[in-house]
Amino acid sequence: MIDSLERALGRTAEKVMRPMQQGDVTATYADVSKLRALTGYQPKVMLDEGLMRFADWYRGYYGS
Repeated sequence: MIDSLERALGRTAEKVMRPMQQGDVTATYADVSKLRALTGYQPKVMLDEGLMRFADWYRGYYGS
């Protein structure tokens, strides 16, 4: 996610890498099948595109 945000903002994050902490996971996978079954909602925007849209909105709104 940090890589995607860096691309959207055109900046490199200052990262401080620490050992894995209790509760950290190496990967997660969203499963929206129950949401889709209950509501008919199906996400249409991938993370990279959503972050890019957010970064564009933020720059326009805050003028930065």
